Amino acid sequence: MQEVSLRGRIFYGWWVLVGLFLIYAASNGILLNTMPRIFPNLATEFGWTNEQVTRPANMFFALVAFLNPVAGWLLDRYSIRRLMLIGTVGITVVLALFPMVAELWQLMALYVLFAFSLSLAGLSPSLMLLSRWFVRYRGLAFGILMMASSLGGAAFPWLVNYFLPDWRLAVWVLAVLGGAMMVLPTLFMVSNYPRDKGLAADGVADPEPEVRPRPDRFDKVLMNLLRSPLFYLLAFATGTLWFCIVAMLNNQALFFRQEMLLDDTSTTGIYSSFFFAAIVGKVLFGYLADKFDKLKVMMASVLNLALGLALLFLAVPGDVTWPLAYAIVYGVGYAGAFTMIQLMIAEYYAGRNYGVYLGIFLLIDSLAGSIGGVFLAWSADEFASFTAGFTVMMVLCAIAVVCVYVLMRRQRA
Repeated sequence: MQEVSLRGRIFYGWWVLVGLFLIYAASNGILLNTMPRIFPNLATEFGWTNEQVTRPANMFFALVAFLNPVAGWLLDRYSIRRLMLIGTVGITVVLALFPMVAELWQLMALYVLFAFSLSLAGLSPSLMLLSRWFVRYRGLAFGILMMASSLGGAAFPWLVNYFLPDWRLAVWVLAVLGGAMMVLPTLFMVSNYPRDKGLAADGVADPEPEVRPRPDRFDKVLMNLLRSPLFYLLAFATGTLWFCIVAMLNNQALFFRQEMLLDDTSTTGIYSSFFFAAIVGKVLFGYLADKFDKLKVMMASVLNLALGLALLFLAVPGDVTWPLAYAIVYGVGYAGAFTMIQLMIAEYYAGRNYGVYLGIFLLIDSLAGSIGGVFLAWSADEFASFTAGFTVMMVLCAIAVVCVYVLMRRQRA
């Protein structure tokens, strides 16, 4: 049995990872990490409040929450590559329609289509494919993949900034470039199983014939989860973290422009720094998760997230110092928490029902994220400041610390 290299060839799983990296950099890198950058421009042009301009994106997370279990069911039973092709084409078409928006309802309709498309081409199918292709290097592969959305979030906002204030032209360019990055790798690089290339996970040569285990019924999987105290602890911990993550992703550009009074270039610089820091965080925490106890690494990521959030309380209007410090620290913490959430779910639930388990957790996390985005925008409108919302998020980070600590105690027991 040989690993990684067969007759000098690179293990094809790494090429699958490259393809998924490009897809994820464009899909999540644009939809989740770059489109909020134009929210201040939309609010100014159409006279929308913070809650209104972020409403479609927050609704998107809520809709994705309920689509993920359905997508997980489909991904467990049908070709992931074909489903991803449907999703990537869908995202490209909707991006091309985005510049035609003139009313809030139109923006909401586009985000509904984004949600359907991303549920088939986003994180879930990519993680499922990598779980098939990698075992020994799974933590590293997950970390590299999740770095992609941060790379997209670091690079694409500068492309948008180049065309601002013409946000319509900026989105047209994103549609063309992003479409090529998503559709072409899906067609030419993604492969469903190692056995399709005569391999097994991690590049083992001449594998024994695989018999794909049949997934259990959805109701049986759900009942098993509901009977497990582990599920409630992990779901509450990941849900509170997603509340904080999505709240900042959807609102930080508005905070920098409206409350910190920063110009477009300064806002883009901080925004990009956030995602450059996230690149480091995702690789770092993916590596640490392969070397140390995963719950301890997750605890470190949550504390890092809380520290970054605390730095915003020191920020003053017109000064980029503390917002930039926040971007670096919170970016690393966000990336670490995001990576560890996926790894902990895979650690406990990888197997024949992984697609359904992952879909259920993503339902909870996406719904919590949607609530976080709505809450932070609403609190900023209601109190004419983001401070109250940041305070609540600090409390939620403390609750997440408690949940992870209890999980650590259970593990030792």
